[in-house]
Amino acid sequence: MKLILTFTASVAPGLMLKRLFRRTPAPAAPRPRCAECPLAACASGCQAAVLRMECDHGEAHRLRGMGLFEGTCVRVLDSRNGMLLEVKGSRLALGEQLARTITVLPLGA
Repeated sequence: MKLILTFTASVAPGLMLKRLFRRTPAPAAPRPRCAECPLAACASGCQAAVLRMECDHGEAHRLRGMGLFEGTCVRVLDSRNGMLLEVKGSRLALGEQLARTITVLPLGA
């Protein structure tokens, strides 16, 4: 392999070599997505579609009244203490125990 360097008056030779041999970080490998998982397992910034709500009937009815039902796309805003979700333009806070009973399909970040 031949390396041919040409120099111009405006570029210093050391700078030219730095540009040629600059290391760029390797692209990060995509994280594997699960087929379906509990909502509590989703990280902040994750978007997901609700598949099932396996909580008791009263809780499911209350959540459906607030816009969270099967087929709804949600975005996890915060997952540190419970779950803060964006559902159809509004924010909804769920406890971690309730979030474990909701099965979602992650759609990405």
